[in-house]
Amino acid sequence: MGLALFCLSTVSYALPSAFTATYDVKKSGMTLGNMQTSLSYNGNQYHYHKKSKTTGLASLFSGDVIVENADGIFNGEYLQPRTYLYHHISKRKNRKTLATFLSPTKVNGSHKNQPFSLDVSATSIDRATLELALARDLLNKKTTFSYLVIEKDKQKRYDLNALGDEVLTINGISYHCKKMIVKRDDQSRKTIFWLAKETDFMPVKINHAEKGDSVVSTLKTFSRK
Repeated sequence: MGLALFCLSTVSYALPSAFTATYDVKKSGMTLGNMQTSLSYNGNQYHYHKKSKTTGLASLFSGDVIVENADGIFNGEYLQPRTYLYHHISKRKNRKTLATFLSPTKVNGSHKNQPFSLDVSATSIDRATLELALARDLLNKKTTFSYLVIEKDKQKRYDLNALGDEVLTINGISYHCKKMIVKRDDQSRKTIFWLAKETDFMPVKINHAEKGDSVVSTLKTFSRK
């Protein structure tokens, strides 16, 4: 299946192809679990799903399961989210964030069982849709990457800087990647993405470092729908 295209006037904007993928997840070098992701389309509507869970000994101690769902429409240059869910369940916690985009400039939701209502920029997106926006912008050869993102119950700016090109060999397959880092004022957290041409610039590796720990998700399988 080729790239999904949506046309506005005489301009076309590419989006990643529909796919399913799995990732191995390690924390500080130790196997933690796995992540499953999928992207699907219905006309100009998208559904992006991510599910992470601990496995093996890690599951005996924490039993963590994290689900993210993002639904929205792609409308020319912009992605317009409709609903976003983040649900983290473990033996110690049950944490959920919900966001409903009532309009491009109004978001209602709840975080830790506390309701919120935000007036936002018309280009605001959720944290999962951020990955689609970044892939779309790389497919369309953009050179600046700045996004307004609804994180928990706030709107934040995410700026990403390019760290250059890198070839990663994973399970015998070479991926030609754009290496990108999320620029944050908070230096205690760092997230680096390796975004491969072969996967329409969806991540083949993610390294998130926080509070002295490093969680690395590495692509295991990838197939287009």
